Amino acid sequence: MAFDGIVLNSIKHELTSKLVGGRVDKIYQPEKDEIIINIRNNSTSYKLLLTSNSSSPRIHLTTLTRKNPEQAPMFCMLLRKHLYSSSIVDIKQLELDRVIEIIFECKDELKTTVKKSLIIEIMGKHSNIIFINYENKNIIDSIKRVSENMSSVRQVYPGIPYELPPSQSKLNPLDTDKSGFLDIMKNTNKGTLIYSFLYKSFTGFSPLLSKEICFNCNINEGLSLAELSDDDIDRICDTFSNVINLIKKNHYSPTIYSNPDENIYDFHSIKINYFDICDKQEFNSISELLDVFYYELDNKNKINQRVSNLLKSINTKLERDKKKLEKQKNELLSAEDREKYKIYGDLIISNLHMPYENNVLKVINYYDPEQKEIAIPLDPKLNNLSLNSQKYYKRYNKLKSAEEELLKLIESTALDIEYLENILFSIEACQTTDDLEQIYEELSQEGFIKKYKAPKGSNKAKNEIPVYISSHGHEILVGKNNIQNDLITFKLAKKDDFWFHAKGIAGSHVVIKTNADELEDIEYMEAARLAAFYSKGKNNNLVEVDYTKKQNIRKPPNAKLGFVIYDTNYSMNIDTDISTIKIKE
Repeated sequence: MAFDGIVLNSIKHELTSKLVGGRVDKIYQPEKDEIIINIRNNSTSYKLLLTSNSSSPRIHLTTLTRKNPEQAPMFCMLLRKHLYSSSIVDIKQLELDRVIEIIFECKDELKTTVKKSLIIEIMGKHSNIIFINYENKNIIDSIKRVSENMSSVRQVYPGIPYELPPSQSKLNPLDTDKSGFLDIMKNTNKGTLIYSFLYKSFTGFSPLLSKEICFNCNINEGLSLAELSDDDIDRICDTFSNVINLIKKNHYSPTIYSNPDENIYDFHSIKINYFDICDKQEFNSISELLDVFYYELDNKNKINQRVSNLLKSINTKLERDKKKLEKQKNELLSAEDREKYKIYGDLIISNLHMPYENNVLKVINYYDPEQKEIAIPLDPKLNNLSLNSQKYYKRYNKLKSAEEELLKLIESTALDIEYLENILFSIEACQTTDDLEQIYEELSQEGFIKKYKAPKGSNKAKNEIPVYISSHGHEILVGKNNIQNDLITFKLAKKDDFWFHAKGIAGSHVVIKTNADELEDIEYMEAARLAAFYSKGKNNNLVEVDYTKKQNIRKPPNAKLGFVIYDTNYSMNIDTDISTIKIKE
């Protein structure tokens, strides 16, 4: 993703125009590496987001609401102490590097006006939010402390002077004219690729922007400097200057570029012709763009961080249950072979007078229609036929009891496998951390994991059930997990509502509320499409979906969450295209 210094410059321009002169109203810390500052300026309230998350560090205005912990972390309390009711007097960017400094004017303990700065460094895993005294540059604290043991290059912790991140010896493109550009190119190794030269020589340039300059010049980005003609160099200089002029004039065009076929999902604050094959989504401001772009990404990152161990645990249990089921079925086959032991016992009793040799009794098998002779093995430790017959009867009775027990175990194990596969589907369908919280709660209730305790400071997960509207105005409820499946099926649905589920595979319960009306054919199809889409068969061309009235749905005693039975139903094969079905606002 091209969160380069030029994107940050467009953010700095927006923040300066909207926040300078504003007053700090509230400060929150929703995540360990994320700060939200509420600022009021010119009768308008703004929410400024700063995050040093290694996978998506950034700063911008946001309109999204984030859950805050019940007890504020220490860094948040420190910022509240120093910055509450302070005013923003300036916002600076370190040349075109990915470092922003917000300067606040506030009061100290003696009510003297002082300046303090909040610095965000957007540098991947080294990203940080640092709070300093503006005058002497001493660090007050940081959201991530870096000691000597963690880095010998640069430390960040309270009491020491703030130092800028190590220089990469790049030049500021805003201060570079054509002659300076040519001098830098002349002194660079001629084997360097042109696109590599651009982003390695100038601050603020990303590989994407370097490729864009080559694309606009109609020059192969893989050419080395030695392979460029004088005409090529002139075109590169002119295109480079055009980009710099856009930045100087703050002429930005925030756009998201997407092309699933090429696995492209990216953005920039200036127009990128290199992505001419992509769909384009334009925005009025870079903050609006970043809210949209990172919303889904942040959710996925938060979910992925917590879900990996859970998936490993579920998959381990699933594999163990599958092996157990296979073993139980093999044992059942052995148990089903028990009749021969009863026959052995009967034939021995009927032939107690017969002699035997080498621990084998040979007799006529009266149970065989052809009455063939059968050889019955005898236990050498048992000194008479009667004891051998008793042994065979005991084995027969044991296997008969085992079959009954195995049938129960096989059913139970099969249900566990079905349940775990449904849980895996629910995890894959998670869109928010609330969705994941409900799965943890469910697994805890069902005894698959230890008693679940929500993360400290988090609120109880919300049961936000997706609701769609049919083409004739009826609500269609979709369960995202088994807790919601039970809720919509047994509490929200009435007996005349219709219930839908993908046949024989993991998926969501779907209920269309009839309100005692006769549904149109298209409404049955819309509800079925939702059941097909929210199932493991989502990527198939067609999915078979069962549907019936809710009054026909039953839950067996002691059944797991989400498990139901029904014996009166209709079925249809349906596609998974839900693009025309509107979700309720």
